[in-house]
Amino acid sequence: MTSVDIRLVPSASFGTASADCLLECLRDVPAPILGLPTGNSPVPMYEELRRRVSSGDADLSDVQPFAIDEYVGPRSHPCSNHAFFARYWNAIAGTRPVQEFDPASARLDDEATRFAEGLAAAGGLDVVVLGIGMNGHLAFNEPGSPRDSVARLVELEPSTQESARACWGDDVPSRGLTLGLRDLLAARRVLLLANGPSKRQIVRRALQGAVGPECPASFLRDHPCVTAVLDEAAAAGLF
Repeated sequence: MTSVDIRLVPSASFGTASADCLLECLRDVPAPILGLPTGNSPVPMYEELRRRVSSGDADLSDVQPFAIDEYVGPRSHPCSNHAFFARYWNAIAGTRPVQEFDPASARLDDEATRFAEGLAAAGGLDVVVLGIGMNGHLAFNEPGSPRDSVARLVELEPSTQESARACWGDDVPSRGLTLGLRDLLAARRVLLLANGPSKRQIVRRALQGAVGPECPASFLRDHPCVTAVLDEAAAAGLF
C-alpha cells in the first residue's frame, strides 16, 4: 500500500495551495487531460487559477478538461455541474470548454459509455482533481462501488441528495452519471481536496481506516501518486 502525500495548509491558504499543487501536477505534461470536480472544496482553487491566468502567471490553454460526473437533471439548472463549470472553469480566460456528460440523453447507460470511450480515446486522465463526499464517495461512486467500477448511471444515496438539497431544493436529482473508480484511479496523478470541519471524520476514515468499497475514497491509498491538500479543520485528528 502506498502513502498519500498530505499537504496541510491554513484555511486562508487553501485555494492558493490547491492551485499550486494542480499546476505542479500539470507541469511538463503536454496537452494534459484533466478530470475536474464540482462542489464547494474546489471553488477556491478555481478562483485562484482564474486570478493567475488573468494576471499572466499561469496558462491553461493546452489543458483538455473532462467532467467526472453530472446530475441527471436539467443542464440549464443553476445547480447542475454544467452550470458550475460555466461559472468556474469555462470563465477562465483561454481555457477549453469542459467535456461533459449529457444528462438529457434518451439512453443514459449508453451516454456513460460514450463519455468514457471519449476519455479513453483522448488518452485517459493525466491528472484528476477529486473532492470527497460526506459518505466517502469519489465523483458519484457511492459506498459499495467496487474498485473496478466503470462509467455508469447510478442511484444517489440519500446523504448525497441531502448535501445537494441546499442548492437544488425539492428538485434534487436522485440519479447521476459518473466516471467509475477504474477510470479515476487510472489517472497518472490524483489531487484530493478537502476543507472545513465537516470533512474531518470522512478524511480520517479515508486516509486511516480500512480500505474497501464501504469508503470509496480509501482506494486512493492504493494509488502510486496521490497528493491531498487539506486545511487544518479537515485534517484535525490525523496527526
